[in-house]
Amino acid sequence: MGGTTLEDSNGRVSNIIAVDVKASNGVIHAIDKVVLPPLP
Repeated sequence: MGGTTLEDSNGRVSNIIAVDVKASNGVIHAIDKVVLPPLP
């Protein structure tokens, strides 16, 4: 698809599916997977 991606420290790649969605106290950037902390 050629879209922008985000990779967590475990190598999982998430696609950014929405950016700059207005909220009451800022903006939301939505991705299609869960970002996890480093796993031991």
